Amino acid sequence: MRFRFTIGRKISMGFGLFIFFALLVVILTNRTLERSRSINDEINNVYAPSVDALVRLRNLTVNSQMLIKHWALLESRADAPEKTNLVYITTQDLPQVLDRIDTLMANWEHEEVALMGQITVEMRELFELHTRIKDLLPSLESYSDPFVHMQRNDIAEEGGPLDQSTQKVLEDLDRLLEMQDRKRMALSGGMIRSFDSLKFFVLYMGIALVIIGAIAAFFIVRGIVAPVQRLRSVLLSLGRGVFPRTKVRTTNDEVGDMGKALTSLVEGLRRTTEFSHAVAAGNFEAEYQPLSDEDMLGHALLKMRDELGQRERVLEMKVVERTEEVVRQKEEVERQSRKVVELYKNVTDSIRYAKRLQDSILPPDKRIRELLPESFVFYRPKDIVSGDFYWVDRIDDRVAFAAVDCTGHGVPGAFMSLIGHNGLNQAVREQGRSRPSEVLKVLNKIAFDALHKDREEMMVRDGMDMALCNYDPQRMVLEYAGANSPLYLVRGEEVLRFTPDKRPIGSFDLEGHAFTDHRIKLEQGDMVYIFSDGYADQFGGPRGKKFLYKRFRDLLLEVSRFPIEQQRSMLDEAFKGWRGAHEQVDDILVIGMRA
Repeated sequence: MRFRFTIGRKISMGFGLFIFFALLVVILTNRTLERSRSINDEINNVYAPSVDALVRLRNLTVNSQMLIKHWALLESRADAPEKTNLVYITTQDLPQVLDRIDTLMANWEHEEVALMGQITVEMRELFELHTRIKDLLPSLESYSDPFVHMQRNDIAEEGGPLDQSTQKVLEDLDRLLEMQDRKRMALSGGMIRSFDSLKFFVLYMGIALVIIGAIAAFFIVRGIVAPVQRLRSVLLSLGRGVFPRTKVRTTNDEVGDMGKALTSLVEGLRRTTEFSHAVAAGNFEAEYQPLSDEDMLGHALLKMRDELGQRERVLEMKVVERTEEVVRQKEEVERQSRKVVELYKNVTDSIRYAKRLQDSILPPDKRIRELLPESFVFYRPKDIVSGDFYWVDRIDDRVAFAAVDCTGHGVPGAFMSLIGHNGLNQAVREQGRSRPSEVLKVLNKIAFDALHKDREEMMVRDGMDMALCNYDPQRMVLEYAGANSPLYLVRGEEVLRFTPDKRPIGSFDLEGHAFTDHRIKLEQGDMVYIFSDGYADQFGGPRGKKFLYKRFRDLLLEVSRFPIEQQRSMLDEAFKGWRGAHEQVDDILVIGMRA
């Protein structure tokens, strides 16, 4: 039997080659990434901490040398700061660093461990000299003893035992640091070389895939398109009621089978046409031979010859029934359309009512001006209701304010904003929390309990990003804590960014972890900004790109010089100019306050 190079085999061969090379790229990439991750873990968990600890140990050794020489050569009381600092270093800092190094040594090589052991012995000898000096000079009166004076000079003089011992420790520490740093650099270089090799492999493999794909596509298209075009020409002719004048050429694949079937179909249609003409002329005795026993069309034509009149009457009855059914369906569609319009109106009315409820929880402008006279709120929801909201309240002699970005926008975001607003009021007013980190922790529990009532199926991933501030206008002190939302402080020509904790409110149980408080001493004229991500994520400009945070920081630096109300207008104009004809992608909230 002659081998048939079918369409399936042609396509399978082409895709098989592509899949093979793609799998090769995936396997190599995965191996490279796994190796890089292993190297990175080794650098971050062993060598980088080891270098930091050794540098710390070296600095402490240098500091202790300076302080012990001061002890030995300069007369001072026992409670002098230099002496107390030296005691703290030797009793607190050095043991901590040595304990840290001892833990890290588990991952060191034998040579490094041996050198560290030598350093430990040398440091023990060094601090024995420290102890001798401390014992010789326990008080201010001991400096007057000539014998003590001679002994201390022998130990602490320039180039003496103390300097020699310290220098030896420092030289060995430098050797150990060099070994650690050299290994770290070697690992980093190996990771870079691995990525370079992967880059060139992927490049060459991509070129090979393009070439192979082009060649395979050419032959596959050539073997399929030309025969299909011939079949298409025949079918188009048949569609116009014209029979082809020549037989269809066939190939040794499925398209060839289709060509043979089409040729048979054409011959059958010729005979069928002749028979149909005869029946149409009223010759119900015309002879017709079906193509086979399974020729449904042929047998149907023969039956048509005998039952044409009866079928005509049946057809007329069915047309009448179908017309009535279409009329009934039209009436039902119109009725359903009216229901949809009514339902849409009800939903829209409900959403507008929800907006009135949401607006009622937002603090009025009068209240904001009362608590924060030098402030503004730029608030632009994307939909009728918003997932962003702002909150202001007085806590004793301080003012708390927050910018909150709930998951999503529209109705889901609005429901989340109600949870966030009620949670803030509960944390501050009912539980008496005042520190921003404590308020965020309480709010996280409230939101988490509300969103995850079924702890066995924790499928909800909603949450809130928030920047919360507690401002004392008398002392010019601002406390800030953030959940995925930073704070920008504009001071002069500089924009300072205070980093939030990388965890949203309500998406997971903190399990004892806390948010971080930032205590900021403000200066006269400082501008504080907290905001949601809607402004920076807006698409627009000449290329339809995001606004991004760098451009947003530059804009805040520019507007910070202007009066508060003008700043809000400038932010609005800048937003409209950037957005242009693009759709607003998210709710927008910016709160500014001048100290």
